[in-house]
Amino acid sequence: MRRFAITYAVWLLAVVSLTLNPVRVHAQCCSPGNPIGGTGNIGALNSGESKLIVNYGYSYSGSYYAGSSPISPFFVETGYFNHARVGFSHGISDRWTIDAEATYFINKVQNYVDGIIPSRRKGYGLGDVSFVANYKLFGKRWRYWEVTSGVGLKIPVGTHEQRNEGALLPLDVQPTTGAVDFIHTLFLYKGYPAHGLRFFLTNRVVVRNENTEGYRYGNLYATSIFGSYNLGLRWDATLQLRSEIRGRDVRPEGEIPVTGSQRFFVTPQISYSLNQSLSLTALVDLPVYQYYNREQLANTFAVGIGVIKKFAPAPPVGIRGI
Repeated sequence: MRRFAITYAVWLLAVVSLTLNPVRVHAQCCSPGNPIGGTGNIGALNSGESKLIVNYGYSYSGSYYAGSSPISPFFVETGYFNHARVGFSHGISDRWTIDAEATYFINKVQNYVDGIIPSRRKGYGLGDVSFVANYKLFGKRWRYWEVTSGVGLKIPVGTHEQRNEGALLPLDVQPTTGAVDFIHTLFLYKGYPAHGLRFFLTNRVVVRNENTEGYRYGNLYATSIFGSYNLGLRWDATLQLRSEIRGRDVRPEGEIPVTGSQRFFVTPQISYSLNQSLSLTALVDLPVYQYYNREQLANTFAVGIGVIKKFAPAPPVGIRGI
C-alpha cells in the first residue's frame, strides 16, 4: 500500500507539472537552438559509472505564426540549423552525478523574403558549455523508481557578436546568447522491468542573465513525459510529450522586445543496443500545438541521431596473491 501511494504521488506531480504551465506568456521563439531531448542523459549514475553521448541534430522552421495560426512571412521566410552535441556524465558517488555538455553549430541560417539584401544570414561555431550537479534524493535506478534534482550553469564559450561581410549577424543566428545562465533540473522515474516498461518525467528551468550588450533572453521552462517500451531483440521505442514555455526577452531601451510562445511537441524515438554498453538512437521532434504572442517564425520539425556509450566502474584493486 505504501509503495502504491508513493508511486501515485510521483505521477500526480508529473501530470500537474506538465499541465499547469500557463498558455499565454511572453517569450522569444527562436533563441539559439537546443539539442533535441532524448533519454540518454537523464537521472543519476551509480558510483564510478560514466556515460558519453554524441548527438547530431537538424531543426527547420518554415512558417510564421501569430497566436496559433500561420500567417504570411514578414522578414524571415525560412530558417534552419545543424548542430553537434557532446555530453559526458560521471557518477562520483551513488548519490551525486556530474553532467557536462558542449554544443557546436555547424550552421545557423535565416533565409529572407524577396527584396531584402542580403537574402541570407549564416552563423556557426561553438555555443555554450553547461555543467550540472545532480543529487539523487531517493530511489533505485532501473529497478523501481528514482527522484533526482540538479543545479548548474550554462557558460558561453562561443561569440554572440559574430559578423558577416562586416555586418553584425542577427541574434537568432549567433551561436550563443553570450550570457551565463542558471540551470535547475528535476527527474522522476518509475520502471516496470517485468513488463519492459519505463516512465520518466524531466523538468528543466533555465534562468537567463544579460549579456554584455544588455540583452537578456527569456527564461526557459521545459517539461517532458517519456514512456519507453522494450521491443525485444535489443530494440527500444520511446515516446516523449514535451511542453516548452519561453519567457519574454528584455532588450536595451528603444528596441522592440520579442514576445513569445507556449509550445507542445511529440517526439518518437527508437534505440538499438549493439551491446550492454553501446547504443544508437534516432528521433523526430514534431510540434503539435504552438501559440505565439505577436508574429514569430515557428518550428516545423527537427530530427536527430546519437550514440550513447556507457563505461562501467573500474574493479577495486585487490591484494596480489603470492
